Amino acid sequence: MSHRAEQIITAAREAIAAEFRGAVYEHRAFSMLEDEGELPAVSVDYGADDPPDDDGASNFAFFDSLLTVETAIYIRGTEESTVKKDLLDARRAIHVALMADRTLGLPFVIDTRYGGADAPEFNTDGEYIAGLLVCRWLVHYRMNISDPS
Repeated sequence: MSHRAEQIITAAREAIAAEFRGAVYEHRAFSMLEDEGELPAVSVDYGADDPPDDDGASNFAFFDSLLTVETAIYIRGTEESTVKKDLLDARRAIHVALMADRTLGLPFVIDTRYGGADAPEFNTDGEYIAGLLVCRWLVHYRMNISDPS
């Protein structure tokens, strides 16, 4: 069985795929100039995984941790205003998907919390305007001290 962090990423991808109108991938980085067929797209990946307490354990039987789930939204369009709107529409779809079940359907997830978003990035080098928006979510989960699967 895989690490619980990987199980969380898969559950988040599945939830987002049910709500987002586009491709949803795990652990995939895109060039903002990729082929049109792949966009719009969201990549779900993990970031930092930190204990909520300084000592890492609030109990002798398990560890609690806050996994940063990063969702990178990739959109392409012909006008900056349309790309900005589409980025926000995708951001809303991700929010709705992840907040519908804050445990992500996993018995070891305690809560999912909003972790912020970066400013959007734009690339205008090609025929289209490509936009990227990274949003973060903090997933509070619990794991066995001797095995994180």
